[in-house]
Amino acid sequence: MHKLDKCKIGDLVTLQRGFDITKKEQTDGPYPVVSSSGVNSYHYKPMVKGPGVVIGRKGTLGTAFYIESDYWPHDTSLWVKDFKGNDPKFIYYFLKSLPLKRLDSGSANPTLNRNIVHQIDCFNYSID
Repeated sequence: MHKLDKCKIGDLVTLQRGFDITKKEQTDGPYPVVSSSGVNSYHYKPMVKGPGVVIGRKGTLGTAFYIESDYWPHDTSLWVKDFKGNDPKFIYYFLKSLPLKRLDSGSANPTLNRNIVHQIDCFNYSID
């Protein structure tokens, strides 16, 4: 039986703020540093195991990126800390389809608040 249940984005994934790192602190390596505008540099160590999904939190809001390898989510981003059993590629396309930039909660600099994103209504499709 197929079922469509109303839920919140926070029921599907847990988003987490990225980690601080400046260009000066970075040492060249194989792991992408993913900011709100995508991969701009690489570092010698990752902070998160891939595959992963990252969305812009500061500046470029809501732009989604799918990262196959281990990576470092920059503090200007939100990353999926827990997929709650959902396929990462599906979550990437799902988040990419949402108009998240409309949720700007910043004053001088556009900002996306994960607590607001977690409360967005959506539907979960399941097969029993």
